Amino acid sequence: MTAESAAILDRKKGTTVSMHVAFLESRPASASPLRPVVEDLGHRCSVVKTVAQALSLLEEDPPQAAFVTLNGTGTEALEFLEYVQSLDDPFPVIVLSAEPSLDLAVQAMQRGAQDFWVLPVSRERITQTLAWLDERRQGDGRKAEPSGLGSSDEIITRNPAMLKLKAVALKVATSDATVFIQGESGTGKELFARYIHRHSRRARGPFLAVNCAALPESLLESELFGYEKGAFTGANRLRKGKFELAHQGTLLLDEITEIPIHLQAKLLRVLQEGEIDRLGGRYPVPIDVRVLTTTNLNVAEAVREQRFRKDLYYRLNVIPLKIPPLRDRLDDIPVLVEYFLRRFQKRLGSSVREASPDAMRKLQSYSWPGNVRELENVLQRAVLLSEGPVLEPDDLEWDPVEDAPEGPLPLMSLEDMERRMIQKALAATDGNRTRAAEILGISVRTLRNKLHEYAQDIPEGL
Repeated sequence: MTAESAAILDRKKGTTVSMHVAFLESRPASASPLRPVVEDLGHRCSVVKTVAQALSLLEEDPPQAAFVTLNGTGTEALEFLEYVQSLDDPFPVIVLSAEPSLDLAVQAMQRGAQDFWVLPVSRERITQTLAWLDERRQGDGRKAEPSGLGSSDEIITRNPAMLKLKAVALKVATSDATVFIQGESGTGKELFARYIHRHSRRARGPFLAVNCAALPESLLESELFGYEKGAFTGANRLRKGKFELAHQGTLLLDEITEIPIHLQAKLLRVLQEGEIDRLGGRYPVPIDVRVLTTTNLNVAEAVREQRFRKDLYYRLNVIPLKIPPLRDRLDDIPVLVEYFLRRFQKRLGSSVREASPDAMRKLQSYSWPGNVRELENVLQRAVLLSEGPVLEPDDLEWDPVEDAPEGPLPLMSLEDMERRMIQKALAATDGNRTRAAEILGISVRTLRNKLHEYAQDIPEGL
């Protein structure tokens, strides 16, 4: 589309051209479904067939975003990515592929690709992505988010192990295989679940999440499977459960290992048969749902202790994703800090734009037992208290419950140590059991059981 035709289109629609978007396609027909959508949204498109043509375009008429189609080995696309990242002001590049390729996805993201899409791509996804890129471009007059950054539910990383996990998640997203996401609290398990849903054929369907640890055992069954009118006292109408509400979409069972053992058998049947039984129902109800699960516990230990059914574990663990803790990927901290500071600028009106080298060294020297969630809390507290545009080491304070004890730790039984840590966590969170459980790395249900066990030792009101 020429500049003149773009202007005519804008006058016709009453809009203005938002961005210049480049397409690098050695076979132009392969990505043709995307370009009409991009143009229809009011963006100006340029198409080049070779890296040499793309480099000429960057000099003559630099784009604000680019789509690169992989063909063959993807050598030209990777070469283009490396060049863009070498620029003083790199722009976001999204890589397109007709086939899911784990190796190429990893290579593309390691070289700075904003994302890796498997064709075909829905109009809704193109629209949302370009709207976000345009908003970021206009929001503060600075360059777009660095590679690995994205919307508030994007996976933000530059760590090789995490990039490989992201590529695996992308590859399995196109299937309906169950994925078991494991990792400590605060590592981003739900982000991976949402990423899988967003890249699946169910992306236009619902995404529902159920925290299995937060619901009392008496309510969990009806929450998952629903109930018929008259099934029990107070059931005055039919109520669909989460499995039915997620029909043709994705259901995330968060902290799956906290489901009571008798409900695990019912869940196994749902996964095997593709149908659910409402409480009080006479006939099974067919469902079409992809199930994703998460846990922050050692599943093998739960199976050995017979708290989690072995047959259910094998049924869920078709694709295991184990997310490393933040202390094992400290190279992600700079990009996470940049992302959170930009988000706080927008949400909190913060004037803090960066962290000093000394502050960054302090952040990278900490073990982050609360992972990314703790990092976000520390940075939010810092920007609210900071008096300048740059975070300094003195602005950073760790959560008191995570601080190392002063002086030598006295010898005590493991039971006493456990009780002491629970007391500290509850005191540090003003009695917030959900937050305390996250800090301790256990589920809310486990914390509740411990509180019952140690009731005589926990102060009233906590």
